[in-house]
Amino acid sequence: MVTNAFGSHELERFDYAEASASGQMSVDRLDQDLVNAIDRHGFVLIENAVRPEDCDRLVAEMRPYIDATPHGLHGLGGTRRVGALVARSAASHRMIAHPAILRLANAILGEQQLSGDAVRINGRSGKGGKGEKGFRYPWQLHLTQIIDVGPGAGTEAMPHHLKLHRANGMWVHDFQDTGIDPQIEVMWALTDFTTDNGATHVVLGSHREEPRGGSLSHRQPTIQATMYKGSALVWTGWSVHGAGVNTSAERRIGMNINYALAFLAQEENQLLACPPHLARRLPESLQRLIGYRQPAGALNYVAECQAPADSVLKEDFDVLVPGAHGHTMNPELDGPAFAPAGEDDYRRKLRDLEARKVEAVAADDLELALHLKRAISVLKRSPRI
Repeated sequence: MVTNAFGSHELERFDYAEASASGQMSVDRLDQDLVNAIDRHGFVLIENAVRPEDCDRLVAEMRPYIDATPHGLHGLGGTRRVGALVARSAASHRMIAHPAILRLANAILGEQQLSGDAVRINGRSGKGGKGEKGFRYPWQLHLTQIIDVGPGAGTEAMPHHLKLHRANGMWVHDFQDTGIDPQIEVMWALTDFTTDNGATHVVLGSHREEPRGGSLSHRQPTIQATMYKGSALVWTGWSVHGAGVNTSAERRIGMNINYALAFLAQEENQLLACPPHLARRLPESLQRLIGYRQPAGALNYVAECQAPADSVLKEDFDVLVPGAHGHTMNPELDGPAFAPAGEDDYRRKLRDLEARKVEAVAADDLELALHLKRAISVLKRSPRI
């Protein structure tokens, strides 16, 4: 228990494995406990969220990228930061799409269940958005990053310039008085987080400072969120936190996974970090989580007003190929289509594309060859009108 300018607070801990093994009622109670803990204290710790071997597998998959990355990125001395986890590590998907985390994100972001917050859509407002179909904010994956902290990181020789901070100040708009939580953050322990190796410092209750982006929190006492490998620390974007100093001889490896409202720019552009040719292999739920979807109305459509699932996620879609959209063509109103109506013209166009593809392969221009391969595929399935 700690007392500061925001009252008396504690870092509450809940065991995910224990709740899961005890049945649905325990899982439901866990979900509500997590929301309540963040509402009161700004942080919550979920222990045994995944198995230690899941963490080891993830680190092994990311090891080549970690080893090939310099220290000191983002002003964090002695620290290596590596992203694009969805594309690079299949083991990360289990944590990125962890059911308890996603339910918590939906409660805080989608339904805005924390005290003082509310969903506000088209002039209407509803606390939590419950009881009204569709009355919630869309949200999505915001950031994926391995944070590998070496011995001495954060000391005078390798200082941390970021220090204590909030995450909600990254957007141009000032959200302090809007009554919404734009994002939540998660730090997964891929190795044990200890006092000596610099476990994350947190200012409990700092999410309740007025104004929400004030500086009083930075002068309050902190506690360190020590946790075992496979645990997850979760907090709101208004909660003040910062990396600790690693005074041990071991490396501390964590994974920062954040989620934010889908109408805000992502901190890590997931559509570039996991481009369509890789995203096509993912489960639909994960595709949608990283942003391959239309969150509302006409938002996020591609080319000829198509959802990502009907365009860039299709195997042979190419934005530079006319007719790749696959929309049905009306012979009486539409045309001419990509495929010539006359047989001779059709065969001539097909031969030309195939010849150009052969030339591109011979010239080692594989990007052009792939484009022409898609053009041939579209030609073969296009209507002849």
